[in-house]
Formats: sequence, C-alpha cells, structure tokens
Amino acid sequence: MKEKYKFGKIAQELIEKLESAGINAYIWHKATTGSVYIRFEDNRIGSIRLGNHNGIDKYKYKFNIRSDIKFHAEGWRKENDVWRYYIHAEHWRAIIPVLIRRKNQVKNWDSNKYQYGIPSYKKS
Repeated sequence: MKEKYKFGKIAQELIEKLESAGINAYIWHKATTGSVYIRFEDNRIGSIRLGNHNGIDKYKYKFNIRSDIKFHAEGWRKENDVWRYYIHAEHWRAIIPVLIRRKNQVKNWDSNKYQYGIPSYKKS
C-alpha cells in the first residue's frame, strides 16, 4: 500500500510556515523508512519526527507528527518521564501554535547550555 502522507512535503511546508512565524527550522535527516526529522535553529524548542511507525525511544523527539496514531491520541503524553507531543499527520498544521508557544516558553532559558552549530550543508 502506498503511503498517503508524504512526510518530506509536509516537513517542507511546516518549515515554511514556521519561518513566517519567526521560527527557523530545517530538515535534519530523511530516513529510508520515510521518516523525516526536523531540528530548530534554537534547539531548546526540541525536535520533530514525522513518520508512520514508532521511532527509537532513546531519541525522545519532543514533537511527533504521525500517520499511524488515532485522532483521539493527539496531544501531550508523558512517556518514561519525558513529555512528548503527538499529532496525526492529517492535522499537522495544528502543531504550529504549539511550536509558537514552545518558542515563547524557552526564550528565557539559558542559551549557552543548549546551543549548537548548524552544519552549513543543513542550512540550505
């Protein structure tokens, strides 16, 4: 069965919409499984995983856009002492206000502890 959701296309649209909201993000990785990973210029915001299956638990992606979850499972969940946000791929646009709130939440956090350089090949 062909995957209904094209995660690369969703990721690119999401990045464009976030940029319009003043949040700089970029695609970090596209996996052979079809999953796409987004990081933020301000990595205190977290990261996003788009996919159709469970990811590797140890990576603890803060935000998850998934096509394999039920609509009633959307929202914040605490798993193994880590809070994660899940949203169905069909509703991916609804994550934008959540990410704007997150940006505002972290802006007063100490930035020295959390920053890292973005490789130049990831900036384009």
